Amino acid sequence: MIKNNEGVTLITLVVTVIVLSILIGIGIPTANTVLQDTKKDRLSIELGLVRQAIMEQYGKAFAVGKTEKTAEEERVSFWVGQKITNFSEIKLPEQDKVSFHQEIEQFYQKNQNYNCTYQEDYYYRLDPEKLSQIGIKNAVHTYIVNYKTGEVYNETKQLNGNSELLYFPPINKGAGEQNLGDTNSFNDWK
Repeated sequence: MIKNNEGVTLITLVVTVIVLSILIGIGIPTANTVLQDTKKDRLSIELGLVRQAIMEQYGKAFAVGKTEKTAEEERVSFWVGQKITNFSEIKLPEQDKVSFHQEIEQFYQKNQNYNCTYQEDYYYRLDPEKLSQIGIKNAVHTYIVNYKTGEVYNETKQLNGNSELLYFPPINKGAGEQNLGDTNSFNDWK
């Protein structure tokens, strides 16, 4: 009895290559979209973690009476980071690169009225080393924060993939306070 050893025909091979090419063509853009969304989500999550950590720091300081009226010489370890004495020290993206709305316009106007009375009114720059001191490990970006208002701005990355500012605006109330009465936030909420 003779066995038929025809094997794979050229047509079968070409059809297989075409089908695989189509599947790869669909899969690569989908994978790229998923990766971009994951990066964007990671930036937002890290921004939220920084906000939570600074609000915890402010809560601890508030609990022991180290907020407001704390003299410069009594500066406590609650205000971790490099104190920013001049708003122009903050690295901001060019305005034409940001998707604008009222909140961001106020953000850019902030540098005209940056005047602080107490330690917690200042903005602080937190690099990855300083972030680890308040419990955030493995951070790769530098943030500008305000402990009192809860504002957080990613100074390193600045914008997400949609040209939106990586920034959380002030929280209206601080730990244990009815109204912050803050006039030194990026937003200057009224």
